[in-house]
Amino acid sequence: MKKILLILSTAAILFSGCENFLDTDLLTQKTTANFPATEKDAQEMVTAIYANLLFEDPELSSEFYTAQLASDDCLGGNLSASNNCATNFLMYTNINGLSSLWSRCYRLINRANNAINTMDNVKTWSSQSEHNRLLGESHFLRAMAYYELVKIFGGVPLRTTIDNTNIPRASIEEVYELIASDLKKAIELMPDKIYTQGSKMEGHATKYAAEAIMARVFLFYTGRYAKEELPGGVTKSQVIQWIDDCVDNSGHRLVSDQRNLWAYTNKTTEDNDKGYRYRYVINHNLEWEGNSSDETLFANKHNLKSDWTYTWYSNTVAQFFSPSGDNYSNQASYPFGQGWGAGPVSPAMVDEWKSWANQQTYIDGYTEDPRLTGSIWSYKAIDPNDENNVLMDCTMDEGEPEYTVSTRYYEQTGYFQKKYININAISNEPDNNTIAPFGKFMYPGITSQTSQSLLQIADLIHIRFADVLLMQSELKEDATGLNRVRARSHLAPVSYSLDAIKQERRWELAFESIRWWDLLRWSGPSLEEAGNLLNKQTGFNLINAATVVPMVKYDYKARLQKTQGYWPIPQTEIDLSNGIIEQNPGWDSSALFTDWNKM
Repeated sequence: MKKILLILSTAAILFSGCENFLDTDLLTQKTTANFPATEKDAQEMVTAIYANLLFEDPELSSEFYTAQLASDDCLGGNLSASNNCATNFLMYTNINGLSSLWSRCYRLINRANNAINTMDNVKTWSSQSEHNRLLGESHFLRAMAYYELVKIFGGVPLRTTIDNTNIPRASIEEVYELIASDLKKAIELMPDKIYTQGSKMEGHATKYAAEAIMARVFLFYTGRYAKEELPGGVTKSQVIQWIDDCVDNSGHRLVSDQRNLWAYTNKTTEDNDKGYRYRYVINHNLEWEGNSSDETLFANKHNLKSDWTYTWYSNTVAQFFSPSGDNYSNQASYPFGQGWGAGPVSPAMVDEWKSWANQQTYIDGYTEDPRLTGSIWSYKAIDPNDENNVLMDCTMDEGEPEYTVSTRYYEQTGYFQKKYININAISNEPDNNTIAPFGKFMYPGITSQTSQSLLQIADLIHIRFADVLLMQSELKEDATGLNRVRARSHLAPVSYSLDAIKQERRWELAFESIRWWDLLRWSGPSLEEAGNLLNKQTGFNLINAATVVPMVKYDYKARLQKTQGYWPIPQTEIDLSNGIIEQNPGWDSSALFTDWNKM
């Protein structure tokens, strides 16, 4: 039987830098009988899979966002009864809140299934390696989607063909067996190279990205479920061979300074003649190493072609994680732009980081962990009704801006993270004092769009080399990789211990949506350790609707154990399945979040 395929037709394969982009969004009806017919068809088919890594609304369609707010790095933020606050408390405002995540992942899976099952329709290839690359990338991307689903929901319906049938949830083991199988095929099929900045292949997955993700999957599954190997027989020794290959042969490296991975260190934040400077960048001699740096193994690529119809070309996470612009200007917070106030950094996390950093031994004349001020924007929160009344002074470094707190927004703590946040610059053109996203000034003439909500071009990194080194140390119980990461931040070497790995991962990878998954895997099936750590998010004041209040004392541990760390399957999917799909425990009406003040 012929199946109808919906294929995203493109004039460019992926995003090759900021000036190239997906030129068209035409959905062309194809069938399995006539598509793909050529190598170009196959390339377009795989490009269509990548398109579903992007998401319009991270609040509803990305585990990156969900995991960040659920961890003990950040609170929820935004308004009192928002999805943000609900996620922080492991509750919901709408039982269908993650339906976009579910749908996006299954669109990716369906397109990957199309590619995997029809790739051999193409009879003539320029080379066998091109066939292998496209097939390997299809397996890799399907593994990524199922990994996102199984972490969030547990067992999910397992689709590997282009047939549309109503099937129940597979077991967690069955899902991980497919993930491991797909990643093994990706490692075997994809090229052993990296794609540098400016390459037309920039943004594509490689063998080394698959090896790194395999290590991440192995560590999460074996820790979370107290197992020795992945289903299908992937052993620790195999994973160590792959991670060693990635470290030794990939050509990936640590950039010179971890802070240079993040867009606020770009030169437009200091090189202007209008009097706006971000002194932190200047004082610390920082310089952005750009998207697709040698440290990045795999990332979502973004460009300057977003509009209000296609918002996902922009890094929308940055918009959500930027402070509310209700009561302040871009000039006052320069270079950080306005947004929707999600994910204010927990003061408890900041205090823990300071305490840990004070106990470390440093080299190269350093006396503090540069990642602390490099990762967190600490501002003076000003009472909007009285500019002389500082409600909260959390400044950790000279030159941080002042921020007038919103009269509507909740959980304002004095801290926002710097890694994924709107970054502005000011034009150097004569008679132009325009403040706009830095990418617009770095790549002039590409777009007439002016909204900072749509023009954030920084990569959203899935995995980078520092994480690879830390996983290598954890797998081998050896301090080599750990100390390479520490040395970059001028920290003296230490002996191997799991506690040293836990600490280094927390600070090195802060705000990269890794902490939540680390908490779950290190806690094992009991989730005891994760619950205890989450319950430390108390004992500090914050600002709700311009009023200073104590952080509510909430039993995260009890809530985590009730849900077993899984999120609610969208009720719409359960209804469509006629009850074949069952809901996760802990998501009945008692989990409905109504108001922060009622916690």
